[in-house]
Amino acid sequence: MKNVLNNDLINNWLALTYIQMNVANTLEANLQEKHQLSLKEFYLLLFLYEAPDMKLKLQQLESMVGLSQSAVSRLVSRFEAKGCGALKRHACDDDRRSIYTSLTQIGQDKINLAKVTFNEILSEALPGKDLEQLLQQMLHLKQ
Repeated sequence: MKNVLNNDLINNWLALTYIQMNVANTLEANLQEKHQLSLKEFYLLLFLYEAPDMKLKLQQLESMVGLSQSAVSRLVSRFEAKGCGALKRHACDDDRRSIYTSLTQIGQDKINLAKVTFNEILSEALPGKDLEQLLQQMLHLKQ
């Protein structure tokens, strides 16, 4: 019986990761096509948009975006190299060693448009009420 339960857990985990990968791939393709954004760039803009004063230290962005500090720095640099003016970097007043990245008005407009696409894709890919119930159950089990 224990072996059957373990196999069910593994199969359920594999199904969940398969769904997540497919949705992430669809999000990536649509964000690239419609907004010239990668999924990581979308997350970067989103986390900055939701942050107080729409700015965060690079160190804060690492864990949020799921990249190392050097990878976040390269991501911000590549984003800046696009020349779209969505981000601005500046030194922290309290600690000159720290660098803030902030969202400009162009970045705010870009994330607002991209969020529409993101939500459309999620709405198509994931049934709303079923997903909400599933997430609540998973959170409850975690606690």
